[in-house]
Amino acid sequence: MKRIAEAVEAMGPAPVFERFAVVLVEHLLNIELFQSGSSISGNPVAGTLDATSADQRVVVEASALQTYFGQQMAKARNDLLHALELAPGAERILLVSSQRAPVGTIEDFVQDAARDPATADREIAVLDSRRIAEAIVDELVVKDNAMDALSELLPALDEVRDLHPYNLAAPVLDSRFVPREEVDRELSLRLADSTCVEVAGLGGLGKSMAAAAFLRRHGSEFEYPFWVDARTIRGVEQLSAIPLRRGGADRNVLGLLKRHRCLVVLDDASEELTSEALLEVCGPESRIVVTRRRRMPGSYDLPLMSGEEARQLLDAGLASPVPDPAFEAIIAAIGGHPLSLRLVNAAVRSGASWDEMIEDCPRLGSMADGEVLLAERVLGRLRPILSGELSVFVWAGQPNCDREFLKSVVGTLGIRKLQEFGLTAPDSPSSVRLHDIVYSSLRTGDWLSPQQSRELDDALERYLATQMRGDGHGLQTTAAQLRNRVRELAAAGDRRPAFLHALLAAWSPHEIDPALLPVPAATAAEIADRGATGSDAEILLVLETIEALNRYEKHVNGYASAQAMLRDVLPVYAVLGGTPGLSPRQTAEIKHHHAKTLRLLRREDEALALFEEVVASFPLNEAKLQLVRLHASRGRYERATTLALEIIEAHRSGEGVSASVLMGLSDTLNGGRARWSGEILAAHDKHLMSQALFSAASGVAQGYDALSAFARSWAWNAPERLQQLLSQLPEPTPFMLSDERSRAGYAEILYHAALMETCGSSARRALEAYESLRSTDAFQRRRWGEVLNMLGRFEDAESVLQDIDDPDGRIWVANSLSQTKLGLGKTGEALALADEAIAGATGRNEIYRASFLLQRAKTLLAIGQDPTAEVEAALAGGINPRQRAELLDMQASLRRDHLSTGR
Repeated sequence: MKRIAEAVEAMGPAPVFERFAVVLVEHLLNIELFQSGSSISGNPVAGTLDATSADQRVVVEASALQTYFGQQMAKARNDLLHALELAPGAERILLVSSQRAPVGTIEDFVQDAARDPATADREIAVLDSRRIAEAIVDELVVKDNAMDALSELLPALDEVRDLHPYNLAAPVLDSRFVPREEVDRELSLRLADSTCVEVAGLGGLGKSMAAAAFLRRHGSEFEYPFWVDARTIRGVEQLSAIPLRRGGADRNVLGLLKRHRCLVVLDDASEELTSEALLEVCGPESRIVVTRRRRMPGSYDLPLMSGEEARQLLDAGLASPVPDPAFEAIIAAIGGHPLSLRLVNAAVRSGASWDEMIEDCPRLGSMADGEVLLAERVLGRLRPILSGELSVFVWAGQPNCDREFLKSVVGTLGIRKLQEFGLTAPDSPSSVRLHDIVYSSLRTGDWLSPQQSRELDDALERYLATQMRGDGHGLQTTAAQLRNRVRELAAAGDRRPAFLHALLAAWSPHEIDPALLPVPAATAAEIADRGATGSDAEILLVLETIEALNRYEKHVNGYASAQAMLRDVLPVYAVLGGTPGLSPRQTAEIKHHHAKTLRLLRREDEALALFEEVVASFPLNEAKLQLVRLHASRGRYERATTLALEIIEAHRSGEGVSASVLMGLSDTLNGGRARWSGEILAAHDKHLMSQALFSAASGVAQGYDALSAFARSWAWNAPERLQQLLSQLPEPTPFMLSDERSRAGYAEILYHAALMETCGSSARRALEAYESLRSTDAFQRRRWGEVLNMLGRFEDAESVLQDIDDPDGRIWVANSLSQTKLGLGKTGEALALADEAIAGATGRNEIYRASFLLQRAKTLLAIGQDPTAEVEAALAGGINPRQRAELLDMQASLRRDHLSTGR
């Protein structure tokens, strides 16, 4: 906010600030304003208002005058009179200044206006630079359209927007938040005596809000203040698997706690994350606040609100304060339970009377814990205006819901109501989560009828259908968050194509359930019989099902089984291709998937010809990506370059390039390690990187795949750039941490970071990430084994590596296993494996030959043989800077030995 305020104060000339003020108010109030105060050239027009709404009920007057708040606010008073004169029917007048007001100046001005008969019944607001900054951070920074429009006038907002995701984790202290000085003092006293304090209590006591308020108030006293959602963290070791971008670099949480002054909040921690373990890793200058639901010995039980605090919360947003009889009855029945008080306040704001609250209170407090019945009764009062919003969570069967889907059902207004009534809890930016006590109360009542449930099923189908061909991440994020509901529907027999598409988007290979998927041949025949009209989703489903079954077979039954399955389904493409009424796009997609299958079957000449046939008839970017890969593998770099640049330009122009294709292109270019791909990356890597970072921050697993490709490339060619990537990694959300593919991508990035370290910190974090995967594929198991090699755990590495069945990646498995065998002293096996890797480094894999020669040289040294030929051959080939330095050291040592022995 300070950065924004300073940028606002420096704005000029005046017409630019006036336009900025108008755009700001438009987005804050969600209205359209007509700017009549500037000419077509941008100069002020005398005698007019800066901007008004169509009905002139809203008026905006803006000024960049540096003396705006001086001379007893003469300029502001004149602007107010000017607004009243030209818009006598104005109900809301906003005076916007680029300068910062002295303390109390705005308050005095507004109070004077409230006493003036001419303005007493109107809403007068004065926004100075500080209030403008607060409004942007609190309300607009998550709205892309608002930030895009404002950043054109105030470029500093682009940087603020980039930094903002790293501050989203802590809950927002909204306008109804009541500061609790007693809680702040108690936490301060406890942290003066101990480096770690636990805050415990029932749900709804405000533990997270209290911790967030403490972090906000005292964070500036520490070098690194940060918030960690600890729901999925089962032990101290897992803290090191959470990336934290601070000070422009990727930080190790445990290292920060030991070596720096940190204030860390671990919110909603599990029982496994004990204070004893945290005390061991926390340095003397750091402090940790842990919130958890279950009380532990020595924990600070968050007290109920005091009478004054409770009254302040009950009065929030009401025209008149709570009557004493009602206040006494409520406190007697429920005490100062913050969430319950917020719900009572929300019920009264929605039309319930205080007399009704008095009548209800004795019955609502009859349960032993009190909370569930209270919440249910108060939510019942909100039923007329919140039944639709809350029924979605009952339908989903969980306290969280995908934000965009929820918005499609209840609108932004519905989400805002849930937040305003205090029903939501902190969660990832892509989801809305109810407080547990609220969700528990929903399950005790009749909130969802069979008719509503069917309507929500239909709404989900419609929403997913709009996302299936979308360029963004809607399908992936919605599918991931609602996968349980969708799978429940599919298992019960509701197998609409949109639902199955969602499952395919969310499932990792080990999660795929072939029993829920259509039989490709039978479904293709049905589609061909009735024609393509109305069959678009089913055609796509058949194509995606074939790819999913290939992943499933390869993961569960091995490579040979997957190849046999692909050979069996080849006729399906001919059946689909003969469907009457296919559109050009559908025809292209069928051929594209056919070509992908041919490529998987190693029939690359046929695949390439078919891909070329696709792009000649329809600009399918997915096919262009496949052609980039195939042409590059055959040394046809000019054609690969042309197609790659076409994809990038189409994405920049908004011409239907999916995020998946762009992430795949990033992976391909980074894996090329050749001049053609390097030149493209040199010109466009910022664009590709920003898209990958955005995808990862959105919880899309492929974003981490693309970032891991950057990490792999830079570890090879530009280690210094890998450090930049590590500093930009988004903080993982619980959604990301629960996703296999995202965690695997994150582990891959840590693996490459570990190659640059000597302390083993990143290697240990990578190992934790790999060990947490529920099911690993061949590539992930190889990386897992390589990390074990780094840590000197050769026996464990041997057990992981030796059973990998991966013909495509066999040379790399052989090289890694050679390192393992050498570490175990099995030099004969190590040499044979090194020779196998070298023999396979031909064609497109020849660039890896030098790395394999290095491993052979190490093995020869261990045997006592001269590796000079291998060292010289490796140095003559392509090798990364780290390995080159290792080879040069080895070469120098060999020369010294030769001189000393006279050879």
